[in-house]
Amino acid sequence: MTQYYVETDGKLFLLKRENIWRFPRSRQELPFEIFPRAKMVIGDEEVIYSAPDVSKHPSEWLNKEDVPLLDDVDPTVRKAVNYSLPRVVVEAVIRRSDRVLLVKPSRGYNKDSWTLPGGFLVYSETPKSAVEREVKEEINVEPDITDLLNVYSARGTKNSYQWIIFYYRAELAGSESDLKPNHEIKEIGWFEAEKAAEAINSTLMRKGFERAIS
Repeated sequence: MTQYYVETDGKLFLLKRENIWRFPRSRQELPFEIFPRAKMVIGDEEVIYSAPDVSKHPSEWLNKEDVPLLDDVDPTVRKAVNYSLPRVVVEAVIRRSDRVLLVKPSRGYNKDSWTLPGGFLVYSETPKSAVEREVKEEINVEPDITDLLNVYSARGTKNSYQWIIFYYRAELAGSESDLKPNHEIKEIGWFEAEKAAEAINSTLMRKGFERAIS
């Protein structure tokens, strides 16, 4: 079944049915035109994320940030709002001559697959401080973060999350033998740049990586 997630300026258009705030289920329930932008899949529901054609700020609509605090909101609305909040990830591009360092995590989205060193930005961090922390945690070496190579954003291919990925060039002092993966990392490896792109499991990360090194 199709539902319509209509948002502008942090305001959501919802309808109260059976004392629960819900998404409209047809365009006939919308008192304005909409511009569909993306599709979310939530269980058996298809949710069309859309912008409204309205002439003024809809101050009477619900605030998006209030949705998690309300008891009378449909679970599909809660899930869709959660999907729409960007996931911010930082990745380190560490090169030695023509090779790139990849790691194989033992858990998480890239469990048992090759990926770049990195992870989620956490509350209060900058992207740069986050990638410094992630590299140190994963391979036990303090990196020198130099350039921001790329910022890549897209919706997930396996879920409806919006991802924002920061790619930083990182330099490591010392030799390769100094790298000691922590308990989260099963293996580390050095790949030629082209082979590294082929080895990276995540389609989104691979696309952003290819642009970062081009």
